[in-house]
Amino acid sequence: MLLTLAAALPLAAPQLQLTPGEQRLLTGALQTAVRRNDGWGGGVLRMSWPGGAFETTAGSLRRGGPAMPPDAAFEIASTSKAVTAAAALVLVEEGLLDLDAPVASYLPPGTLPPNFLVIGGHDYGPEVTVRQCLSHTAGLPDYWTDPPYLFDEVNAFLFDYLLRPRRLWDPHQILDYVPGLTPRFVPGTGWHYSDTGFVLVGLAMEEVTGLPLQEVLRTRVFQPLGMTDTWLRWHEPDPPGAVLAHRYDGRWDMTTRRHNSADWAGGGLASDTRDLERFLRGTFEGRLFRRPSSLAAMTSWTPTGEPGVSYGLGLFRVELTAAPGFVVGHDGYGNSWAYWWPRHRVCFTGTLDQSENQWWWLLEVGAFLLER
Repeated sequence: MLLTLAAALPLAAPQLQLTPGEQRLLTGALQTAVRRNDGWGGGVLRMSWPGGAFETTAGSLRRGGPAMPPDAAFEIASTSKAVTAAAALVLVEEGLLDLDAPVASYLPPGTLPPNFLVIGGHDYGPEVTVRQCLSHTAGLPDYWTDPPYLFDEVNAFLFDYLLRPRRLWDPHQILDYVPGLTPRFVPGTGWHYSDTGFVLVGLAMEEVTGLPLQEVLRTRVFQPLGMTDTWLRWHEPDPPGAVLAHRYDGRWDMTTRRHNSADWAGGGLASDTRDLERFLRGTFEGRLFRRPSSLAAMTSWTPTGEPGVSYGLGLFRVELTAAPGFVVGHDGYGNSWAYWWPRHRVCFTGTLDQSENQWWWLLEVGAFLLER
């Protein structure tokens, strides 16, 4: 089922550049996107390549607040999955994790509730592997979105999440909802996007290191790559002086609601465009991993069922339509993104801070202009 991609990077392309007119076009494109937010969410767009970069902003830091600064941090939601997966691979290099070991083997007895993933009368929960969790091939239902529903595609977890916006979620509490959800498939026989597997891997990472998840990410990824403006919201304090843009779901301010602590290993980070760029370059240009096999594992692709889209370990691979080649990275709820274009070693990072919008076309426009 896995499609392997060589980890080697292409040679740098000839010097890339954007003319002043093209820069104005990109600024106008971001402004157009942010206008669709109707004041509920601002935007940041950054593109960088060897020898150059372009950055622009639009809208406000928060509803009725000051203009969005280019160095604003923002909640990156599921873009966090790429960081969690990278940290897990560093732990594999350290001999603390094995991608093909059952994730339950790293957890204390009783961590997995009984009947965690029952299919045909057999509970596959204790058998799902670290690799399957990180690649969404474990067959686990997603605790955010999967049935059965109480009403209007709201399951039992999401109902409790919405009912108590001040709740600070412990990841163990999330696992208690999983046996009541509909299993997807026998592990290793399909692909289904599920945050549940990332909760399991996050707990395993804590167990094998003896550190809370935020410290695992800091010591294995943030510090080695110089990411000084990235942190795990609600599970550690916002850094003093941090300028954090507000993320909206329609007119609902997600940034002020503590129940978003439920996002954790699969989506709980805040960062900024430059730290996300450091992460992409560190991962794909050989600064993070000691072994080529780590990036090879991260970029072993599984078809998702959507044309032109496959998934590795915490990474999407998406074929471009406006320019040659593909990009790899992740995006998150609220329209944050961090993608790497290996053809020209370009990083695309940014946010629209609004779930009811669409960011992808901004990347396509940027790639088209750089390829011209």
